[in-house]
Amino acid sequence: MRHYTEVVAEQIQAGRVTVRTPLNSAATYHDPCHLSRYCGVTEAPRAILRAIGVNVVEMERCRENSFCCGAGGGRVWMTDRGRAERPSEQRIREALRLPGVQYFVTACPKDFVMFRDAARSADTDARLEVRDLVELIEQGLDGPLDRAAG
Repeated sequence: MRHYTEVVAEQIQAGRVTVRTPLNSAATYHDPCHLSRYCGVTEAPRAILRAIGVNVVEMERCRENSFCCGAGGGRVWMTDRGRAERPSEQRIREALRLPGVQYFVTACPKDFVMFRDAARSADTDARLEVRDLVELIEQGLDGPLDRAAG
């Protein structure tokens, strides 16, 4: 089984999918815990971002050493009660320290919701926009991805 980022990266590299409008922006990519730590998929999302014209600026904790909520490892059923600060809030603060970063990108639906809420509560919408990788892919590639294709 492969993650969609691996398939899209291969299609771009093979020239089957072309970049229509380079995004000419900077982003930091948050490695989802299950995808990076358990599956070892860290390069494909970054290759996609670079291919669509995004300068990837790494946070200190990234790739297999990413700092994440742990939902991919079963933590989705636990609460953050008793914590001074939620992991998502810590992560948004880390991203805000990176110069020039416009997007906080992830490839996990739970992370997207979690980080979008943390960014809104920290009132960072004007400075840092949380985006799912698929949104940026569709924005930069030559036409929308065919969701019906296998």
